[in-house]
Amino acid sequence: MMSWPLDTTPFLWGVATSSHQVEGNNHNDWTQWEEQGHVPEKSGRACLHYEKYPEDLNLFAELGINAYRYSIEWSRIEPEPGYFDQNALNHYRTMTEAVMRHQMEPMVTLHHFTLPLWFAEQGGFFHPEAPQIFARYVKQVVSALGDLVRFYITINEPMVYAVMGYGNGQWPPGHKNLKEVWQIGPRLLACHNAAYHQIKQQRPNTMVGLAHHLLAFEPYNSRSRLDRYNARLLHSLFNGRFIQWTKHTADFIGINYYTRQYARFRQFLTPVPHKPDQILTDMGWEIYPEGLEKLLVAMKRYDKPLIITENGIATNDDRLRQQFLKDHIAAVGRAQNQGAIVRGYFYWAGLDNFEWAEGYRPRFGLIHVDYATQQRTLKDSALLYRRIISANQGRWPISVPPEPEPPVSDL
Repeated sequence: MMSWPLDTTPFLWGVATSSHQVEGNNHNDWTQWEEQGHVPEKSGRACLHYEKYPEDLNLFAELGINAYRYSIEWSRIEPEPGYFDQNALNHYRTMTEAVMRHQMEPMVTLHHFTLPLWFAEQGGFFHPEAPQIFARYVKQVVSALGDLVRFYITINEPMVYAVMGYGNGQWPPGHKNLKEVWQIGPRLLACHNAAYHQIKQQRPNTMVGLAHHLLAFEPYNSRSRLDRYNARLLHSLFNGRFIQWTKHTADFIGINYYTRQYARFRQFLTPVPHKPDQILTDMGWEIYPEGLEKLLVAMKRYDKPLIITENGIATNDDRLRQQFLKDHIAAVGRAQNQGAIVRGYFYWAGLDNFEWAEGYRPRFGLIHVDYATQQRTLKDSALLYRRIISANQGRWPISVPPEPEPPVSDL
């Protein structure tokens, strides 16, 4: 097992957000994509988190969390090539200081799907000098945040970025080219590696990794040898590819987990999202906590600390969200009992927010946001999360506490 240099760091209980989904009033390739009419609604003001983060951090603190994962908006930092906006850098510095005043560990994501327009117009990560350009931006961020940040995620969900932007064309740049899906992978890898070495050069003791979107792939027909083969192939290509590529340039493995999908050989590399008659989230995803346990145990082979950097549910039924929380946190505990060294759990998301091509319809948040008034309200699931965190102080493995006994009536 690789050493965990932050031995004084307890289990990280957190929430996660990303800049474009919560900040509001961004101007990047996604903003342009929205203005071109590719999605049902524009992000617009989003949650105004860029201005309202002090209020949001106060609410997060009420949950008892000790960590907050958020992203830096590259388009704010470098609005023109080579020009770095000191006001934007100062903003994220001030925000990170506020995170720490709330006794929360900052976990900073450097790329969460969005690009500055100038970079996107030059081909984005296909730009021949993309690794140097990305590292130049990373250098400015790390210089600004300095000694405040001990955890960096270079790139969020590289395989999702590749598939959605270059495979099915639902995200910018809107390409539908299988060849580009495979070509973008090594380019993202080169950018990650450049960022990793840049961060380590400036701050050798930081922990640097990626956030990988992992799906539990299972055969549609468990008796079909070809379906079983296809499930293993999908797992290798979608789940294992980047983890294997970055085994020497990642200090931990970040895992974003939401659901399982089914492998059917006659559809080859196109998985079936779900089977008929299953209970689905508002994203159309099956709820399958056992998949998280299986994936965490499988990740033991990489001999690295594991952090669940996203796990959550889109639903308007908060009772379903509460059950989701309990079932998935219990799955983490079972994986820990089997030797998986899971060092943190971040619920997605702290706030209801803009969900990319789906717009504002799906609600993932522990905190309800009225987008018209920007009013925030803690959901009952947020109170449950607080109770789970409180019950797990200093515990290993983590577990879900029993429900409190109802009060006894004197009548």
